[in-house]
Amino acid sequence: MEIVFNKLSYVENKMSSSPKNYLDNVSLEIKQGSIIGFIGENISIIGKLLMVIKRPSKGELKLDNIVVKRTSHINNINLLRKKMAFMIDDNFNFITDNVKSEIETVMKNYNYHTKDVNKHIVDSLKIVGLSEDYLDRDPNELSYTEKKKVNLACMLSYNPEVIILENFEKGLIARERTYFKNLFLKLKNKFNKTIILLTKDITFMFGIVDNLNVINNAKIVISGDADTFYENKLYKYIEMPKIVEFTKYVQEQGHNILEYVDIKELIKEIYRNVK
Repeated sequence: MEIVFNKLSYVENKMSSSPKNYLDNVSLEIKQGSIIGFIGENISIIGKLLMVIKRPSKGELKLDNIVVKRTSHINNINLLRKKMAFMIDDNFNFITDNVKSEIETVMKNYNYHTKDVNKHIVDSLKIVGLSEDYLDRDPNELSYTEKKKVNLACMLSYNPEVIILENFEKGLIARERTYFKNLFLKLKNKFNKTIILLTKDITFMFGIVDNLNVINNAKIVISGDADTFYENKLYKYIEMPKIVEFTKYVQEQGHNILEYVDIKELIKEIYRNVK
């Protein structure tokens, strides 16, 4: 799915004495099979606009051949939403008492059909790193990280083209963050999924996003590729990831090290230079 924001604005309480401006004249394009990061305040609205839970106040949002405007009519909104999945911040609303039924229910809700339902459910779990031993477990009794994995498996079970994640990194330790970052890269590279990360944590996006967008006062003030993380102008708005800060410092001292996204590989390179 190709996504285009065309001079899109979103304002709440527009007619009141204190309107709230979320997006102001935003234009950008998101291509299928990319990982896109948005960082800033109130960016959950991006997910709600993409899912057509909210409508633009001005401008338009193009989702493939469908144009969403403030008053436009969409013939089959459920078919459109089937192409996307939106995991809201820590929204673990499991409605069944076992993982298998949970995933099967999501598949039915999105009218997803397959010849071998059981195999498809197991495959969905395996993609996120859970074995079939989880099929009969109560999702409400799983650990915080396991719940995130089950939520992802539910989303993947109906094969959406776009996966939108809000503050997904919250509550994860470093090892778990690395695991999920590698998983998102796999979903992009192997399954051509579009991953949209909505977060306040730039470190989580570092090393995986194809495009970074910084929103400040409802406007996109910075938009660029992975090299944007090394641009000084970025840090007018957000704190520099420690690995970037350290890499730049070492390079300023005259050591020829490359731009690394993995701390272990960076340490190896430093060790090679010291020798």
